[in-house]
Amino acid sequence: MKTLKRTIIGVASLAVLFTACNDFEEINKDPNAVDESAIKVSYLLNKSVMGAQQNPHIAERIFVYQWKSAARFERRSGLATGANYNDYNTDYFGVDYGVGWLNNVNMAVKIGTERAANPEYPYENNLLQMSRIWRAYVISELADNFGPVPPENAFDGIVEYKSVGDIYDFIISELKDAAGKIDVNVDMSTIASEKTDAFYDGDVSKWIKFANSLRLRYAMRLSAVDQAKAKAAFEDAASTNNFITTQDEIAQVQEKGGWTDLDGVMSRPWNAQPISVTINNMMIGLGGIDFQVPEAIKAEVSLKDARTYLGLRLEKHLPVSTNDPAAGYFFDALPSKIDPRATKLFHIPGYDDGTVYFSNIGLADKARLADPATGNVEENGKAYLELNVKYTWNTWVAGKWDKYSALTSELTGASKTYPSLSKIYRESTNKRVWFGPWETEFLLAEAALYGWNVQGSAKSHYEAGIAASFEYHGVSEFLNDYLNSTEYNRVGTSVAFDHTAEAKSYMAEYVDGYTGEKKTVTYTYPKNSIYKNGTVNNDKLTKIISQKYLAQVPWLPLEAWSDHRRLGLPFFENQAVEIDYNVSSNELPLTRANCRECKWEFYQERLRYPANMEINSKDSYMKAVELLGGADLISTPLWWAKH
Repeated sequence: MKTLKRTIIGVASLAVLFTACNDFEEINKDPNAVDESAIKVSYLLNKSVMGAQQNPHIAERIFVYQWKSAARFERRSGLATGANYNDYNTDYFGVDYGVGWLNNVNMAVKIGTERAANPEYPYENNLLQMSRIWRAYVISELADNFGPVPPENAFDGIVEYKSVGDIYDFIISELKDAAGKIDVNVDMSTIASEKTDAFYDGDVSKWIKFANSLRLRYAMRLSAVDQAKAKAAFEDAASTNNFITTQDEIAQVQEKGGWTDLDGVMSRPWNAQPISVTINNMMIGLGGIDFQVPEAIKAEVSLKDARTYLGLRLEKHLPVSTNDPAAGYFFDALPSKIDPRATKLFHIPGYDDGTVYFSNIGLADKARLADPATGNVEENGKAYLELNVKYTWNTWVAGKWDKYSALTSELTGASKTYPSLSKIYRESTNKRVWFGPWETEFLLAEAALYGWNVQGSAKSHYEAGIAASFEYHGVSEFLNDYLNSTEYNRVGTSVAFDHTAEAKSYMAEYVDGYTGEKKTVTYTYPKNSIYKNGTVNNDKLTKIISQKYLAQVPWLPLEAWSDHRRLGLPFFENQAVEIDYNVSSNELPLTRANCRECKWEFYQERLRYPANMEINSKDSYMKAVELLGGADLISTPLWWAKH
């Protein structure tokens, strides 16, 4: 009953926003005495949705520090090096956050089900089905992070953990059943006027699309572990031909400023959120589109072909203990060709355009490197080596840099030197995207590639996914040339769907950063050994998942991480290993000897359960670990990600 009371208290607090003063006074006389009959299902559902938006406290600790790190959506060590943030996980797996969101929507389903036989209002059935759809998402979020969780709560004091396999069976079935029971002819104007449907303002036809698109997502999640089941579930969902396919159907929730659940999920000003090496290597050269240099700085900008020229070689300052194919270089210009979404997502260092640039980052100008012999950036007023960072485009792997960190603090330790996340995602004026039309299209493309029964070809859905992403970012004018491009990015992938020739090593130029001497080196594309033994970088599935990944930036890092755990795509480089990682402290088993290899064990698979769970709920903990099928470590794959 304690959990039930706490849930009701939360709902009572939310209800204050929508009720008259006399109701507020009645609730506050004895909040524990709030009767279930006084609770509106719409408030419970809305409270769960609002919570899952993630207030600044939990958003920073889960969305930014963990999901974005795991998905390589920004340059950060964190999960990318094997870190375990127990305090953050404890918050997330608690009643104030993840478990609370699930409790609220479980209560919505419970009360909605009880009222279904004799509803007071005609729209109550639709609210129940909307709650079931949203509950399926919340369950999946927790399960995709931790593994086995209790998906349902009857509020009878019994908590039953279920395996990830059973959870997926449940949510796929729930989504189908709930979508099928929505009545689009029912008047939902009351819900619209209450403002308790943050996604679609009472438009239940779009909730059906959301449910069917989620069915595609979760069915495809099973493809690596049980393709027969995945195929059957996917084809069943695909047969509806009723998904999120347009911009006005996006499942998204409006952000608002202030320290509330609706504050922007990436809004903390001290989080620089610089471009990652993964994204940078994928975007440079991809699509063959010219870098769109703003007119205001054209006279000052230098453009260089990043395929034939790698930049200044600075091996005394930049680590090469990684399988990043462009490690060790400072690119002293802007790349002449880049995916046109890049400058919508990240600012040009040193340039304040008023739209993308975020003032907390600062404007880049110069950066001095320290003398490796003395550690000083200057001797007798003369800089050891000064770089012009303004209007350049660089990032480097995170990880363990050892001595290099101090030697490059003005360059790699300063947020302003990196292209960093656009202001439009930071100021709580955007809408947080939960499911976009591009994801529907890329899921259908993947299914078609496997030969599953879906309408349309793999190529048509692949190109439609890119088109949807381009439309979202406002760069559709480049679409046709982009789709036909056979130019490779830094990891050997091109855009044109039928262009599957593998990129070959070639001679590239660079400049010795210490002597100024021009030199050449063989540029070798990375070997993604966890996918098809590293034999391909440009096959059709790599193209589909690469474009899906880029389209999900920056809103859906959890989905991008899940795709990588499922398929090993796209290619994720290792973080720097200037010092061997400490496996005894649960860090990834990266060493100086293996840092250029690509192995499954070099990637995090999940979040660990809170440490206090083993003490305070030992039976539940032991059951959860048993169902997990391995130790409670970040390296233990989830059921659907068995390799």
